[in-house]
Amino acid sequence: MSDTRKNGKATPSPGSLSRLGQFVVRHRRNRLLRGVAGMCRRYLNFYGNLSYDLNSNGEAFVLRTVAGFRPKVLFDVGANVGDWTMAAKSTCPDATIHSFEIAAPTYQQLAANTRSLKDVHCNNIGLSDQPGSIQLRHYDEFPALTTHLDYPHPFASSPITAQVTTGDDYAASHGVHHIDLLKMDVEGMEASVLHGFSEMFSRHAIDLVQFEYGQVNIVSRFLLRDFHEFFREHGYVMGKIFPDYVDFRDYNFRDEDFMGPNYLACHNSKLDYLHALSGAGSSQVVPATTVANDLLSSSS
Repeated sequence: MSDTRKNGKATPSPGSLSRLGQFVVRHRRNRLLRGVAGMCRRYLNFYGNLSYDLNSNGEAFVLRTVAGFRPKVLFDVGANVGDWTMAAKSTCPDATIHSFEIAAPTYQQLAANTRSLKDVHCNNIGLSDQPGSIQLRHYDEFPALTTHLDYPHPFASSPITAQVTTGDDYAASHGVHHIDLLKMDVEGMEASVLHGFSEMFSRHAIDLVQFEYGQVNIVSRFLLRDFHEFFREHGYVMGKIFPDYVDFRDYNFRDEDFMGPNYLACHNSKLDYLHALSGAGSSQVVPATTVANDLLSSSS
């Protein structure tokens, strides 16, 4: 049966469409309905904060919040031409920043853009789960899209060979014992980068991790669920970044929308960070201790 009876009236059974839903799906090729569907998708993009402008999408909010805790060391992994590095240095002027750009042509721009900045160390090397060399697809016109994966970008690319090391090896060789904020924008290599910091994660030496999530994770097969599991196992809570708060909460299948773009993981011991990043002062904010305890208890 397609419906059930309640008070003598037919009501849709679970999983069935309402009359409106049936009308829409039967006329989905109608020009007006296609337009409505497009408007709905755009609305959901707005609502989901699908924006790569660091000044307005919440990345600047994260930097301003972190600045209040006087961070000492920031890592920019996948620095591209240095936009985030320069914003971080402007917001956290006393911090030492280690920036990594794997593609040599892009690294030259990064080095030039940050040359005058004090305590900014640029590295023409990528981070991964083991040292060595890898093959990249470099997009001359769109260097931010350069990737190790076979992602179907509709642009011309050229193959290049690049060097990688692990985050643990780099930190050890440069005397870095603690990282306040690790930012990653690595076009599908997130899992490799994270596993390359296994020693630092094991001793809780990284407070915050910011990373991108999107359609490239379909190709890498490291989904939002995998991020949640990785960080939960290492004592972190995770949330999506919005313009003026981070929405810390547990994983839900509905969140697997490949929209992104930016998420943040915070170690559960950093209650001050959790409180500030959740948007302190809002009537809808859940206390940081509740956020940490509820999210971590769900894994037990």
